[in-house]
Amino acid sequence: MSKVDKETIIRAAEEVVRERGARKLTLDAVAAQCGLSKGGLLHHFRTKQALLQAMLESSIACEAELVEEYAAEGGSNGGPLASRICSAFCMMQDDEGLPRALIAAVAEDPALLEPIKAKEAKIRSELTENCSDPDFALLLLLATRGLFLGRVLGVLEPDDPIFERLRKRLLSLAADLD
Repeated sequence: MSKVDKETIIRAAEEVVRERGARKLTLDAVAAQCGLSKGGLLHHFRTKQALLQAMLESSIACEAELVEEYAAEGGSNGGPLASRICSAFCMMQDDEGLPRALIAAVAEDPALLEPIKAKEAKIRSELTENCSDPDFALLLLLATRGLFLGRVLGVLEPDDPIFERLRKRLLSLAADLD
């Protein structure tokens, strides 16, 4: 019996999306990528929908861990907004870790975005409670997310010097709000 676990399968699915695109994400392709039979894959994920949901949950958990790490370290400024900005830029630096699962999930089933919508509502509430100007804080976060999406979609290259300049600028502006 193979020792492939759910996390390995999720990483294999992300690799399929990275190498071949979201439309090529099939259970057969993922099984081949991680060296499982389709039956072995189905033991862990009964449907492609379940796999997509697990991929999204993994991306959400990864971001949450980074936010917690930056908050614990004091981020650049220590506040919730700075921690979120830092975590997004950290994720942008790792081309292989970019959550392209989001693209696959949206392409397949927009209803899978419900956990992300719930997370965003929680973040808005957090910013409202902790930032001196919640609307400006949200604007800075959405600007960060726009840059992030540009990286995920491949519109912006990772070595573009604009990233470092904008990261510094966003964190400077966030310092006045956190």
